[in-house]
Amino acid sequence: MLIAKIPDDALVVRGGKNRPEDIQRGSGAHPSGITGISVESDEGVSISELAKTIPHGQVGVTTVGEIRNAGGDVVRTSGRSPYHATLTGLTPEQISKLFVPTIPNPAREK
Repeated sequence: MLIAKIPDDALVVRGGKNRPEDIQRGSGAHPSGITGISVESDEGVSISELAKTIPHGQVGVTTVGEIRNAGGDVVRTSGRSPYHATLTGLTPEQISKLFVPTIPNPAREK
């Protein structure tokens, strides 16, 4: 089964402060065999919708295109939401630069 590539203009959201040490701690192998960090991403989906399953008070936001320009990729993987994906191919420092500064998680605002 061929899975469609996530378009470059799709938003990518990751919870937490996204410091390099946080990203290193969160890195690992997904059950599908892809190594990286969990993110939420899909074309045409808002930050609020992507952040709904993220428990953190802060989120970092970038685009798939920015990640690819840095040498990484975002690949669809199974997870708690239909938007789950895995970011792969970048160092924790590179990832941190893409997701910092963070913003308040709009899905947690009352």
